[in-house]
Amino acid sequence: MPPITVITGFLGAGKTTLVHRWLAEFARGEIAVVVNEQGDVGVDGELLADRVKTLVEITGGCVCCSTQGELVRALEKLASHSPPFVRILVETSGAASPIGVLRALAAGGGTGTLSLDGVVTVVDATRVEQLAEHDLAIEQIGCADVVVLSRADSCDAETLARARGIVACQNGAALVVGAARGQLTDPDSSTLEALLARRHTEFPKREWPTSSSHAGRPYESVSLAIEGSVDGERFADYMETELARFSGRLFRTKGILGVDGMDQRMIVQGVADLVEITFGAPWGAVAPTSRLVIVGFGLDRKALAKGFAECVAGAIPGGK
Repeated sequence: MPPITVITGFLGAGKTTLVHRWLAEFARGEIAVVVNEQGDVGVDGELLADRVKTLVEITGGCVCCSTQGELVRALEKLASHSPPFVRILVETSGAASPIGVLRALAAGGGTGTLSLDGVVTVVDATRVEQLAEHDLAIEQIGCADVVVLSRADSCDAETLARARGIVACQNGAALVVGAARGQLTDPDSSTLEALLARRHTEFPKREWPTSSSHAGRPYESVSLAIEGSVDGERFADYMETELARFSGRLFRTKGILGVDGMDQRMIVQGVADLVEITFGAPWGAVAPTSRLVIVGFGLDRKALAKGFAECVAGAIPGGK
């Protein structure tokens, strides 16, 4: 079953340029691409055609709503391809909300064969402050595992730091990297595979903006941390009770946690109200830490923080 990566971002962010460069990292035929355009005539697909052997264009509607069924059918067909693809990339329309797409993929599609492996949101680094005024752009950032700041080469250091800070305020779970003309500029994640692998092992350090001009928006990013491991049963109860209170108001939930009695990292990936738990690399000589980020709206930050703190291994529930 090939992993599926969703590439989203506002109109003109540079998604197709990035996908075109990533396709060059693979042999032609290894990757399948699904491109969604709202118009009846596809343009992005034609631009990618020389790089990819299997390309599906969905035009005339948005995959977040009117053509979602067509997307799922196309992905199920691609998932059963023999030999299997290394990865399937889905490039959404710049006017699309990713929520509907992510819910369909997280539910596994009609046959349960679809496997969401991450969301990459492309943001024009030169226009982050303007984009922050659009609810759709904020929603696209809020859904991301990785945010790629395109046109980073057109920004000075101060502008780029401010862009990173604005993104961090909207989604504390996302790994943020820069790109110039489709090439990732971070030496630790210069390829797509390295970028996607990195998000399973770390939460990056944040560069918070000095301005709080976007703090009044309804979308929130709640970042929680424990310097140590959690009790597995208490954390499961926390997810099923405290977090479940916000059903219907969640964009993304992401965690990398140490679990008492386990050497491996526990990785939490949530899309809307659907949550998947897997296990990653062992902590080894690194001291376990537990990080959880919840992105949504109408959240109770104090209650979420209090409940998470009570998950710490060895703590007395309800104690002080």
